Amino acid sequence: VKMMDLRKQQRRELLFNEVVIMRDYQHANVVEMYKSYLVGEELWVLMEFLQGGALTDIVSQIRLNEEQIATVCESVLQALSYLHSQGVIHRDIKSDSILLTLDGRVKLSDFGFCAQISKDVPKRKSLVGTPYWMAPEVIARVPYTTEV
Repeated sequence: VKMMDLRKQQRRELLFNEVVIMRDYQHANVVEMYKSYLVGEELWVLMEFLQGGALTDIVSQIRLNEEQIATVCESVLQALSYLHSQGVIHRDIKSDSILLTLDGRVKLSDFGFCAQISKDVPKRKSLVGTPYWMAPEVIARVPYTTEV
């Protein structure tokens, strides 16, 4: 259970955005959300627990071989391909957003910065994401779609 105090959030809409993305888009390589609850001033999100942890922590402890790296890349690309086919831009891909199960399955998480594109809004130009992980188009505020 992920419990977030809404009073401490500067941008509450990011929390709700994350819940909506996890609720509406199911894929083998996307972290699954089971339910969300508003409990007083907290948003509780009951979601899949990935005991393997974040890729950031894993690579700081062990050296991945080429086959393992390829598996992580393929899984993340499958998740992104699915999201892009649904008009969703993640906009915050980083090793902290890639989680693993104990048996090595890879899932994408952290959907707070996601944006939806549509016929009415075919491109975005918001400056969002984590510094040093942002695409050059995002930093330059060049209108972008799912390619970032």
